[in-house]
Amino acid sequence: MSHVIWITGATGAIGSALARRLDARGCKLVLTARDADRLAALAETLSGEALVLPGDLVEPGTAAALLKQAEETLGPVTGFSHCVGSTLIRPLHLTSETDLNAIFQLNYFSAFHALKAFVAAALKHKQTSSAVLIGTLVAQAGFPNHEAIASAKAAVAALAMSAASSYAEKGIRVNCVHPGLTRSALSARLTGTPEAIERNTKMNPMNIIGEGEDSAAMIDFLLSDDARWITAQQLSVDGGQAVIHPLPKS
Repeated sequence: MSHVIWITGATGAIGSALARRLDARGCKLVLTARDADRLAALAETLSGEALVLPGDLVEPGTAAALLKQAEETLGPVTGFSHCVGSTLIRPLHLTSETDLNAIFQLNYFSAFHALKAFVAAALKHKQTSSAVLIGTLVAQAGFPNHEAIASAKAAVAALAMSAASSYAEKGIRVNCVHPGLTRSALSARLTGTPEAIERNTKMNPMNIIGEGEDSAAMIDFLLSDDARWITAQQLSVDGGQAVIHPLPKS
């Protein structure tokens, strides 16, 4: 029996790459994002069964309603990846309350609502399952002017760790993947020009800017049965940038 996987933020660079990988290995997919047209376009590129369920997960109750609809159509959802995210590059003293609230709503509260709905469904069906949340390099290493997004994604990482502890004995695995700078519409300010690409590539120990496929490969593994004994992990996909500090080049 093929797995049913729910991808939120499915139209982003990581979410769409993950959808293509899971589709290729025969998983049934539930695709959620706010833009219904982009979701439909993504679904049309897939060869297998994909249920399009647009919605805004910031709204309480939306995640649970979408998951209920998914299970009524495809059966129990056994895997979940929350690929929703935004960014804000602004120093602390210039970050408004509106900025902070928006960053936490989209990055943390959406993850909280969606993971809560997924765990509740897994407990109801008494099934083993796997969830993967998305953090960020800047929540693991200090980068200037990232205070708001680093804080929100650090909260996501803590959510994954605590939930993994709460539900391990129930067979519900929860991990968090922390991508480095990844080429996407979201990162256009940092990857949108040849000059920006050259500058940011030099900052990475492996001289690489990531693609959505890089993180999607890790998430795919964590959702698979091959990762059945892996939970509560914080996994970086960043060319070592969070921990490697190369010597200055002469």
